[in-house]
Amino acid sequence: MNLIFKTTKPNKLKSDILKLIEDEKLKTWKIHNSNNIKYIKHIDQWGDKGVIKMSTNIQQDELIVEVFKFEKTTQKVEEFSGYYLGRFCEIIFVNFPNDFNSITK
Repeated sequence: MNLIFKTTKPNKLKSDILKLIEDEKLKTWKIHNSNNIKYIKHIDQWGDKGVIKMSTNIQQDELIVEVFKFEKTTQKVEEFSGYYLGRFCEIIFVNFPNDFNSITK
């Protein structure tokens, strides 16, 4: 499942989220690098199962968020992605409430 955040500045929102994590202002999130792509993972609850990838669509003013599972995870991504995306939404609602217009899936 993907979540799509409508925002006039998708690249800025993505970089601001990464900066919060890199500056350790979000203590329960870490950056996970793989193949030169920055993913984020929750270190307490869902980080052992997979990661979140953020991408942008500038033409559509969208920040797109998707959960990927680790190869070693035996669960299907659908079994935990809703919980993981809920934690991601918490980042947005608490830290960036005025930086998006809507969320769709």
